[in-house]
Amino acid sequence: MKRNEEYVDSCYNRDLSWTLFNRRVINLATETVTPFLEKLKFLAIGSNNLDEFYSVRVPSIQGQMELSDNGVEKKSGLHYSQILNQIHTRNNENFQIQYHDYDKLNRELKEKDICSIESYEDLDDKQKNKANQYFIKNIQPELAFKEFDKNYTLKFLSNKQIAIGVLVKGDDKKVIRIIPVPLKFDRLVPVKSNGIDTYILLEDLINHNLKRLFNGKEITGTVVFRVTRDLDATLDVEKEDNNFETISRMRQYLVDREKGKVTRFEVEEFDGNTDDDFLRDFISKFNLGEDAIFKIPGPVDLTYLFEIVSKYSPDYPEYCYAKFNPRTWSDSESMLAYLDQKDLLIQYPYDSFSQFLQFLREAVESPKTVAIKQTLYRVSKHSEVVDLLAKAAQKGIKTTVVVELRARFDEKNNLKVTEKLKNAGVHVIFGKQDMKVHSKTCLVLTKEGEHPQGYIQVGTGNYNMQTAKGFVDLSFFTSKDDYVRDLSKFFDYLQAPDAAQPSYQVLSASPHQIQDQVIDGIQEVKESYLKTGKGAVFLKINSLTDVEVISAIYDAARVGVPFRLVVRGACCLKLGICGKKEKIVVSSIVGEFLEHSRIYGFFTNDDSKLWISSADLMTRNMDNRVELAAPILDPKLKKQLLNIIDIYAQDDVDGSFLKPDGQYFKFKHPKGKSAQQTFLRIIDDPKLNNKKHISKRHDIRINVKNGSNLKNDWTYISILVVTIIVVVAILLWW
Repeated sequence: MKRNEEYVDSCYNRDLSWTLFNRRVINLATETVTPFLEKLKFLAIGSNNLDEFYSVRVPSIQGQMELSDNGVEKKSGLHYSQILNQIHTRNNENFQIQYHDYDKLNRELKEKDICSIESYEDLDDKQKNKANQYFIKNIQPELAFKEFDKNYTLKFLSNKQIAIGVLVKGDDKKVIRIIPVPLKFDRLVPVKSNGIDTYILLEDLINHNLKRLFNGKEITGTVVFRVTRDLDATLDVEKEDNNFETISRMRQYLVDREKGKVTRFEVEEFDGNTDDDFLRDFISKFNLGEDAIFKIPGPVDLTYLFEIVSKYSPDYPEYCYAKFNPRTWSDSESMLAYLDQKDLLIQYPYDSFSQFLQFLREAVESPKTVAIKQTLYRVSKHSEVVDLLAKAAQKGIKTTVVVELRARFDEKNNLKVTEKLKNAGVHVIFGKQDMKVHSKTCLVLTKEGEHPQGYIQVGTGNYNMQTAKGFVDLSFFTSKDDYVRDLSKFFDYLQAPDAAQPSYQVLSASPHQIQDQVIDGIQEVKESYLKTGKGAVFLKINSLTDVEVISAIYDAARVGVPFRLVVRGACCLKLGICGKKEKIVVSSIVGEFLEHSRIYGFFTNDDSKLWISSADLMTRNMDNRVELAAPILDPKLKKQLLNIIDIYAQDDVDGSFLKPDGQYFKFKHPKGKSAQQTFLRIIDDPKLNNKKHISKRHDIRINVKNGSNLKNDWTYISILVVTIIVVVAILLWW
């Protein structure tokens, strides 16, 4: 019997857990420590997250429901229809929180004299006249409408496009016509004002000028709505070199994807022009399930707030997170020369991404470099990494780049990257045919052959200079021969279409190897704990959904092994499964930066094994992707990573903690230890780089949402116990 069969029905559903993560993001808009404009940003992030969720995750659940005739998900014991119903309920709850915050923050925008977002009806006559003139001159010529018929599919609407449904009376009959809101215009329309900048939303302006479109015919009802489509189609890539057919197929795939079925139908419910009878009749036309329909108490799609934040942040720095200067590489020292002697571990964004660029730039300029090999999953639109790789090929360095064309929502950019690299003479590979290459690694060779020499970099995050400013990731560099040989094998495996997964001396790779390595690490700690009563496991990941790994955690927790888990997003593990000896603490850190690094730590009586990885503990990452994990073996770097682990383990400010009922809470009286703020303070004073440091960057007092006093709560006690055990394990290693 497989281990996971013992724990059937003993896990949360991944997607239901994710809805709670998105609620934690939205809740940052209410935190007193969140600067004002950043609160608006978190509301926008919550909307953007949900768009992707309904484009990718919901279609997957719907597909499972159809294939299994509404069968049961073994992990949670829930029917797929139950999962969809609960997702709808939770997201409706999230909307209520989100739009309550939106109304409050929108009023504050005006009160703080930053700008004002008004409804058309609240404008004065001069402002209305200015807005109407803009409509007549610019917008009206771009508008077109479709008349409803029984075969209506909405396929003319792009994914996430806003439209207006209009009930028009004329010639003794009523007809429904739909007007797509043009994508070419900014959604925020400025209107004349003698005071602060004032805007109305584009769809609001169109909605109040409809009579100009229908030649005076009576308009008896309107509804503003938006559709989200299924973008979960898959595309296999071919492994042959220079396969232009693959590129052509990808371009066609991106066009076809925009025509996927509607998975979410949002309608604005707050506008006084919306007639309830027409609204019900309009929605019924599209034969959508109730789980797909959301009535929004405000404007659909709050991602327009990104534009507000971007525009006004420079003028109002006091309403934004304080800027900081990340650590950079010294101009007086060669990084490659440093790596000839020592290993290096850096952490974005506290360390600048320019340090990786320094590494790659030196490799391109070095006369000793004979080859460079790198994986690319997501890069910025104007990427210096891509420029340097192209320059390497043009200099005659043998340059190979694995571009993952199927990186969701980055496909178009990766096609452009592919074209640029190919034109420069780079040997471009499109990953493995049946698996995405999600690894983040770069190999610089000064000697090829059976005993290669050079330098490697293995990271947890993408080679994207923009996201590296806001994503927390780790990046490891070394010139040690074992790592170089292993990474050479890794790239040989990627380049050969039918190659079997190699065995490695130090590295570990998915498919399968990382899962085995994590489970073996947990088992080793369990055996040590049974013998000595000492041991602990620390895992920091974005998601924990793999049942095999969760089952291994349950097995070890049953005998008392302490687990400290930092899981930012979906966590399928349940508390209370393992009996009286269970000591599992799960937190989700959501704050100023996006926690993206993956760390695996296994502490026994006399040893600690530490890994960083590109892989979350999800089945897709364990079995269906090419991932990479690297052990941190250098004593100095182990001490550095142990300190990072300890700081995360003690976080009780940014962390929300999982309860036995599946909900999350924040401490009412935290001790004041924020991991992110601690790392920021260390930048300012490197001497504080120890586990006793507490950040004072701003007031970090937070109220617990459930209002309970948790000083005597068993979870609070468990956190203290596990923290002590982890610290003891670290001290034993020291």
